[in-house]
Amino acid sequence: MKRNSHCNLLIGLSVLLLFAGTAQAQSANDWAKKLQLLNAYPDLVVVNARIATLNATNTQAEAMAVRDHRIVALGTSAEMRSLAGPRTEILDAKGRRLIPGLVDGHTHPTRFASDHWLGEEPELMIQKYKDPQLKIAWAFGKTQGETVVALQNAVAERARELGPGKWIWVNMFAGATLPESRDILAPLFPRNPEDPDAILSRAFLDKIAPNNPLMVVTTEAIGPGMNNSLARQEWLKYRGEELFGLTARGRIMYDIFLRNRTEDIIDFITRELETCILPQGITTFSDYYSGSPQLMKAFRVMYERGQMPVRWAYWDDLGSRIDERYEFHYNQMGDIRGIGNDYIWNAGVGTEGWEQGLICTAAAPVDPNAKKPTRGAGNLSAGLRPDCAEPADFEKLPGYWNTKKALEAGLRVGYLHAYSDGTYDALIHLLEDQVNSGRMTLEQIRALKITLEHNPMVRPDQVAKLTRYGIVLGFNGYQVQGNIKGGAFLKMYGERYMNWIAPMKSLVDAGSHPVFNTDAHLHKSAKTNPWNVRMDYPPSWVGNYWAYLEFFATRYMRDNGITYNSLEAVDRTTLLKSATLWGAEALFKDKDIGSLEPGKLADFAILDKDYFAIPLDEIHTINTLMTVVGGKAAWKSPNF
Repeated sequence: MKRNSHCNLLIGLSVLLLFAGTAQAQSANDWAKKLQLLNAYPDLVVVNARIATLNATNTQAEAMAVRDHRIVALGTSAEMRSLAGPRTEILDAKGRRLIPGLVDGHTHPTRFASDHWLGEEPELMIQKYKDPQLKIAWAFGKTQGETVVALQNAVAERARELGPGKWIWVNMFAGATLPESRDILAPLFPRNPEDPDAILSRAFLDKIAPNNPLMVVTTEAIGPGMNNSLARQEWLKYRGEELFGLTARGRIMYDIFLRNRTEDIIDFITRELETCILPQGITTFSDYYSGSPQLMKAFRVMYERGQMPVRWAYWDDLGSRIDERYEFHYNQMGDIRGIGNDYIWNAGVGTEGWEQGLICTAAAPVDPNAKKPTRGAGNLSAGLRPDCAEPADFEKLPGYWNTKKALEAGLRVGYLHAYSDGTYDALIHLLEDQVNSGRMTLEQIRALKITLEHNPMVRPDQVAKLTRYGIVLGFNGYQVQGNIKGGAFLKMYGERYMNWIAPMKSLVDAGSHPVFNTDAHLHKSAKTNPWNVRMDYPPSWVGNYWAYLEFFATRYMRDNGITYNSLEAVDRTTLLKSATLWGAEALFKDKDIGSLEPGKLADFAILDKDYFAIPLDEIHTINTLMTVVGGKAAWKSPNF
């Protein structure tokens, strides 16, 4: 409705201007007064810019006019200045490159925020929100034994500081690197919460913290976690379920510490978005809702007040977290993809961890005698996958069945992890079955734009099939290296499979629109240390969006000196589209964001270097000078 009114006003303005040109008796001042009374002047005019519109022909412009949050015109600086009224703000871009606002289709700022601020700035948090619980204690060691002793000492110290009844949160880190810590600490945690034989069992945590709720986690995002009995009781009281690991770390701030303190939650999440999202030039992000009513209430209040700093496309993941009634949930939910407003809308239903039991590979390991795990036991850290030749009954696998039922309920599914070529085989099998059975047509499936996340390795023969079904693959790059996922795969299977690694260009050439995202906490400060980095990010990438992007232009990883199949490098324009327009398409918002065209929302970023002109291997040196959301400055560098 707003867009129609906006367009009608533009038509009316054009008629007025035409009539003004023929009405010689009417003074220019009178017309200016009328236009001002009609509130028809632009709110903002940007001049002296080098604008990459990323429209169908990537038209370049020098200036842009914005009214009521949307672009009304593009052209030369003189043309746009002529539209300005007495109250129009003039923004001089000083000859800088201006691009559409970046769309990060897979990141978790509301989850990362707790680790960030309670880990790096605990004293600020304690003072700001007047709660001594808002601090992560650390347990360091070189061995399992040393780290467990450090855990006991950290818990005892926090218990003395806080007194009984207060939450204690401890992060554990062992060795010198994240991969080393992973190998040392993972065996300490129980495979299921009630396993009595694990070293860090619930009984052990009850013993070292008898009077305080205790949450223990490893530092990495995908690492295990464990609670004592008092923490379990608190989770059940306030959430109705016990949370562990990444999910617990992401929700404890909203559902426990700041529960029913909406203003403080707003302040906290705004602090994170303004520190880690907007300075990168990101104007839209996509993430799970994850069922936190406290957080959703804060976002609603922010929207009602006009205080949303960025746009959020959310995925409903409840169906992937309930074991017995997910089919009922899907059938009752209805297809709400795209429903919402300009700042918050639904992107579909997400079943991120759906591939349990689906992970396998057709690749042959370097060591022909390597013992491959059986189906369902694939270890992403070890690198070896089960052999896809081993039969699997997909219908008996809960993630596959869950995703199938969501599709059959008419829902858009996405946010699906894909860490093996066998995962794509399973999804293609599912979709072929839907078409062959007559339950869905190919056109209906393509319209869903099913999204797969991370995708470190894809078999070349799968590219055409994925494109046929309109499946959108999201890439972030860091998962092709390191000691997990793609990096571990290459170490076990060899560089002869390098042409499987993140084949973005092959997908583009096949007619697909792959999406660039980060899945990373985009922040780095003097207090950022190896033990509070969430994943195996290349060190030079930490906190730097443009380093992630550069990889797909060069395919060179500067931290390890490896070039990951240069034939898959994509050109600059295509790459930027994957980070903007194609990201918007995947979120069903490309009519409003993703490119700079009349009628679209005025989301853009001004850069300190020209992305289209600097050498490819200098893309990582780009910094954002200003981020604008809906024609309003949301963040500005002190250097601009």
